[in-house]
Amino acid sequence: MTDYDPYPTVTFAGATTYADNTISSISIRMGRNDVTTQPQPGYASISLWTDASEPLAVSLSQAVSISINKGTSGTQEIFAGIISDIDISLQAYGSDGSIAVYSITAVGPLSQLNRHLVGAAGYAKEFDGTRILNILSEAFLQSWSDVGPTITWNDLPTETTWASYDATNVALVDNLTANVDVPGVYELQAYSSGEDDAYTLATQAAQSGRGVLWEGGDGDLHYDDYASRSTASPLTLTADDILARGLRTAAQWGEIVNDVNVTYRAGTEVARDENSIIQYGQLSGTRTTQLHNSADALTQAQDFLESRAYPRMYPETITIPLHSPTVSDATRDALAAVYNGLRVNTSALPAVFGTTFDGFVEGYTWNLTRYTAELALTCSAYSETYLSIIWDQEPPTLTWAGYTPITQAWQDL
Repeated sequence: MTDYDPYPTVTFAGATTYADNTISSISIRMGRNDVTTQPQPGYASISLWTDASEPLAVSLSQAVSISINKGTSGTQEIFAGIISDIDISLQAYGSDGSIAVYSITAVGPLSQLNRHLVGAAGYAKEFDGTRILNILSEAFLQSWSDVGPTITWNDLPTETTWASYDATNVALVDNLTANVDVPGVYELQAYSSGEDDAYTLATQAAQSGRGVLWEGGDGDLHYDDYASRSTASPLTLTADDILARGLRTAAQWGEIVNDVNVTYRAGTEVARDENSIIQYGQLSGTRTTQLHNSADALTQAQDFLESRAYPRMYPETITIPLHSPTVSDATRDALAAVYNGLRVNTSALPAVFGTTFDGFVEGYTWNLTRYTAELALTCSAYSETYLSIIWDQEPPTLTWAGYTPITQAWQDL
């Protein structure tokens, strides 16, 4: 057992840091709820206390960074963005002094993509990673030659750096080339539908490529293509890590899809599971893509069908109280650096949840105070991204000896 103090800190404009009793609470939400969508822009809700006679040094569009202690040593940045809203209220007022509460909302870099129009010149036929890199490169400045010749440093807020400058002083755009998987896995059709906001075009490309466009705790944007998760090593969570309170799972008819239509450049590919249709009725779903090739559309239809034709039950959210003395420092370090796509597994679940779980983090929520840190992970099962066959999907007459080649192993299926 090890004691742990998260000691969250909030830094504005890279200079002014608030910590300790100044912090009332912090909540951070990042990622998405399931694999059928793309992550929404992350946000942080920050509540700070101050003497009403001592205003805090905060302003709209100011850069903000939130960090916590690691389990071992040092700190970990868990959110970086800009301030979008500031609300100030008095909690106490009198001759002995007044207490003001600053309620601050900050948004991550994905939110800035909505403010950039791209695609006026169109995009050639290209793979998903290349398309997304082209969209992001068009949205954000990449070299000095992109800067308007009349702009001077005096025109910008004092906290602006080249690493964070994108002509509107709002986005963190470091390391785009390193953080985007290029070329990607799926070939996309040429785009010539005119100008649109960068978030819409980038997420359409990501969804078509079965990848994920996400923002890290350090404020960087990332694109992971479909293959990127396949080799990830899992973080194993034990019964000492997981907060049992609030564990929940559900099997819902509305999540079953046994008649899948995937649209692509030249039409629609269809995949159906007749056994599931007999058992649950016909439950149709359509996925609209920018795929160029019919073979890719058919593959996606078949894969989506196999992942959704039958109900699956696993915990919707797994919560870990990092401040609990039963959580190891190594686990605290790994979770402080949580990201979209982190693979997690456990064999410590109650039997009603299936005992074991293996999957990926799709989204997460931090809830922090001066002395506590809870991290709630929204996860998807491994089989929702990379398929595994279940017995219900095999014809009843099939025998193991009937599989070819004879070297086939069950885990290979």
